[in-house]
Amino acid sequence: MKPLEVQPPGLAWVQRTFNLEPQWTVEPDPQAIERTIQSLLPSSTVQVTFLAEGALNKIYDVKIDNEVFVMRVSLSVDPYYKTMSEVSTVEWISRTTNIPVPRVITYQSSRENPIGFEWILMTRMPGRPLKELWRSLSFSAKTSLVGEFAAYSSCPFRNQFQGIGNLYGTASIPNDSGLFEATWPGGNPAYSNNSPRSEKEYLPTGLPELGRIVSMHFFWGSHILQDVHRGPFTSSSDWITSRLSLSEKDCQSILDNLPSSDLESDDEADADDATRTLEIIGKLKPLLPSFFPPNGDNPEPSVLVHDDLSRRNILVYDNGELAAILDWECVSALPLWNACYYPAFLEGRPRRLGPDLRRYKPEANGEPSDLYWEHLWEYEVTLLRDVFIDKMKSLEPGWVEVFHKSQHQRDFDLAVQNCDNEFVARHIRAWMNDITAGVDNHRSLRDRIDGV
Repeated sequence: MKPLEVQPPGLAWVQRTFNLEPQWTVEPDPQAIERTIQSLLPSSTVQVTFLAEGALNKIYDVKIDNEVFVMRVSLSVDPYYKTMSEVSTVEWISRTTNIPVPRVITYQSSRENPIGFEWILMTRMPGRPLKELWRSLSFSAKTSLVGEFAAYSSCPFRNQFQGIGNLYGTASIPNDSGLFEATWPGGNPAYSNNSPRSEKEYLPTGLPELGRIVSMHFFWGSHILQDVHRGPFTSSSDWITSRLSLSEKDCQSILDNLPSSDLESDDEADADDATRTLEIIGKLKPLLPSFFPPNGDNPEPSVLVHDDLSRRNILVYDNGELAAILDWECVSALPLWNACYYPAFLEGRPRRLGPDLRRYKPEANGEPSDLYWEHLWEYEVTLLRDVFIDKMKSLEPGWVEVFHKSQHQRDFDLAVQNCDNEFVARHIRAWMNDITAGVDNHRSLRDRIDGV
């Protein structure tokens, strides 16, 4: 497909106080959703109800006769590629692991349809977000859940790819018009999440090749319009170089567009931020080969990484048993040093001593304070991280070996992620100074940021 020259219709980027956010300039029409599904199933009754929305998607319940499905309508932040990669990734995960995921029923990877946006219709999964049930679950139930995640983490590790990028299946071949026609699966298999899958659906049976990467840093704001290498990448060094290039272009654009004199306070702040970021990038670049040595033309091993395994994307039953994992957009095959780490819901500041409720002032209604719950969460996930690693030791020792030897590489990646973060800049500078000075046993960047 041709590179984008302008942002797609329906999408605008708005600068907030601390960040850039996507904004819908056109709202999806629920009646257009009804008509679209009705055209696929003319004899069925279709009802559409708005359910929720996130940064990039609006979610709708779609009731077809007596069965309820979920449609996610998406902003075209990375047209075609984000939808196609998600469809292929979900199918690959369902085919090669026991991870409970929604089943894709049908989809449209082009805006050229009555809804006016890309969309995916999928089965509705049981359970409630872990975020809603966390406080009510016993620690034993949480321990069992973490054990399930360890088992699931071992599955992708055994299905390693070559290179860095995203999955695209055989379904990603457009027709002669360059568009896709949404269709309903034949034989009505969609009405059961456990329906058998045709061997011809979506993906070949062999290990699929990777394509260009789909990740937020590569499409956020003007990044989708930038002329940078988007993969697939052969190595960590290539991948990180492209990311630094995007951040560098952002800073240069800011400086180039500032007035030559009489800067206002906001302009001065922007100039300071851009200059500081360029300074950090300039110091990171020479360090790159020592953290990620060249590997020639041999593609680096990689593993599919769901980097947003937060408590809102994990559905559980009332007893804490895992029901489903959601939100498989922007899931890339990433290097082992990146993949072999805790799931996101187990990340947080270490806290080895449990909070004493008597030391916290209660809320006006007598309930424990939010600070108590925050400290209790930090304490529990600290213990659960140990549970996760112990379980991984028994399931996949190779995963644990990579985990233990890769903190220095994860630190470099953390510096790249936060190179434009003014609140983290001093930690990055101090960490880089220790690296260049050859300080033995220096504190990790992760510990510096967490205040350990």
